[in-house]
Amino acid sequence: MIFLFIIYLFVNYFFISKKILNVCTVGLLYILLSILFGKYTIEYSAQWVSQFDLSYARLSVKYLEYAYYTILLTIFFLQLFFPEKRLRNSTRINLKGLISANSSWILILILSIPLYLVFISIYFPVFQDKTFVSKYFQDRLAEFIPYRPFYTLSINSMSTLLFLQLNYFLLKNRNFNIYRVLVNKKFAKILFMSISLFFTAKRGQLFFPFFISLVSYLIYRRKVLGLTIFSSLALILISISRNINQLLTGTFKFEDALMSFSTSFFVSVRELARVLYSFEIGGYNYLYGKTYIAGFFSFIPTSINTLKANYNYMRYTSVISGQNPDDFGGMRSTFVGEAYINFGVFGIISCSVFFALLMYFVYLWIKKYSTDSFVYFLFTLWCLKLIIFPFYENGSAMLLFFLITILFMIIPSIKLSISRGRLALKLKFLNKNA
Repeated sequence: MIFLFIIYLFVNYFFISKKILNVCTVGLLYILLSILFGKYTIEYSAQWVSQFDLSYARLSVKYLEYAYYTILLTIFFLQLFFPEKRLRNSTRINLKGLISANSSWILILILSIPLYLVFISIYFPVFQDKTFVSKYFQDRLAEFIPYRPFYTLSINSMSTLLFLQLNYFLLKNRNFNIYRVLVNKKFAKILFMSISLFFTAKRGQLFFPFFISLVSYLIYRRKVLGLTIFSSLALILISISRNINQLLTGTFKFEDALMSFSTSFFVSVRELARVLYSFEIGGYNYLYGKTYIAGFFSFIPTSINTLKANYNYMRYTSVISGQNPDDFGGMRSTFVGEAYINFGVFGIISCSVFFALLMYFVYLWIKKYSTDSFVYFLFTLWCLKLIIFPFYENGSAMLLFFLITILFMIIPSIKLSISRGRLALKLKFLNKNA
């Protein structure tokens, strides 16, 4: 697998594209690492979960390898038969206007209301003894469920606005200076959204906007030392963020950090093995696309959407493993797991081809509309976080979060104006001079 990836990189760089940092190469690298890391740490990682049969890990690796080889070869042939050199840059869509925005305080405060209602009515999850449980409110689920649709909307929209606000500041101040950050009026918005998201204990919604914005900036500025230091600090922060209570009480141990990594990242081998085990032992029948239909209609609340309640992929993995889907988030067994429980091995191959098409289309779209290298890096890393990684890890269950993010990328770019006595609505990212 490693050898084939190296060959692909060599051919891609010298004969196809000069850009090594793109959606396809980073996406392939992430899938490769998830398989290798999961394969060689499976025995350690398995101790943190229940209902696990190690014999299914080999089958999990085999199916993931099928998917990886299919994706890599499909992308390679797409690059040969539909080369990017035929692509012409366009200014019809201004990615800068779509990836950055100075959001209004009114919008930010309205979206924060559900978060603070939950904080006041239930508690501040980040300060609980078991942060990894309390952030999902399993121990006070009955109280949380009425708030859940609004809380989900709030936390994901706030994360999106934080990302846009960070980019707005960085694009306006490309010569970064910490003093300029602190005295800038826009920093108050960044600070408020960061504090609000911190109290939820949902690491990704706070971590990824900062990580993507600052890593893109450091790559753009070619600050190798700064990139190394920041990435190292980010890894340390991730390892302790799940154990803040232990850190504050002085009971934090190195093993806690290892547990955080083994249950948060590169878990595809383990989680797919758990799904295969539960599906086969339980004698379940193939679903023939029901989870995909449920994912498509995921914007309809679970309380009135029986299809989502029964066949949302993450909820379904909870059910077949004998757990309550309301207090267990499901198993991140990748799109491979979802493809298998719907159509078997045929589903794995066909969905892998579709996933490769998605990756290549996103790459071409970014390249076509990026006229600025900083914006190119921002959008590449953001699309990896928004599209490639989530759909790889969680399948169609991530469609709702995708739609929320897209919606709140568009809302700040809406501009109302009066032209010839008529109210006109414009989208700033469709105006190249925006």
